[in-house]
Amino acid sequence: MALLVVLLWGALVTVLSMTPRERTLADFHTALRAGQVTYVIYYGTPMDLRWSTGPLFWYHVERSEIGAYTPSELLRDLNATVPRPEAGLAHSHQGFFSGWPFRVPFHGATWLVGGAWFAALLTMIGTGRPRLGNRWAWFWLFTVGEVGAMLFLLLEPRSLWYGLEPQEPVPNPMGGGRGCALALCLGLAIPVLIAVGLSHVFHTLLDLLPTAP
Repeated sequence: MALLVVLLWGALVTVLSMTPRERTLADFHTALRAGQVTYVIYYGTPMDLRWSTGPLFWYHVERSEIGAYTPSELLRDLNATVPRPEAGLAHSHQGFFSGWPFRVPFHGATWLVGGAWFAALLTMIGTGRPRLGNRWAWFWLFTVGEVGAMLFLLLEPRSLWYGLEPQEPVPNPMGGGRGCALALCLGLAIPVLIAVGLSHVFHTLLDLLPTAP
């Protein structure tokens, strides 16, 4: 449960950082002067800029709004801010495994969320007989499928809601080939699901918080 909660929190922060709300460059500088900015992600010239005022609140400046504002000027402004916000370059999805558990944009999250993912992987490897698929199937779901660690903690070796007694395996558990195919489908579907549906749900829920910026 502890590993699952950490991974779900990391996934939520990552999703919200990928689907920020639009703001102006003046809004960013106002928040920066007020000491509200905690994390900044930037990329390229003209610069693509995202910033956070907390792990759940993310904002974005359109490149057309950035103008001649350069990464070096951004870093100069960040260095003049006390406390200094953490900053990082945006990462593109390279290869099959994006590595999101090791790049959650929050201070210390690399150790926390990445450690939880690695602990879940070791748990999967050490499980004698996974119920829904063999180790190769789960390996592909952990890596290519992006969310395999959370699914494993939720469903193996018994579903969290099932109780303490052993749960019977499914009649035809996944092998490596089926696991890889499912992982590829998840890897393609999850970004679309995030962009189309999940981000709107999360932002609607955040709007209900009285402290939301």
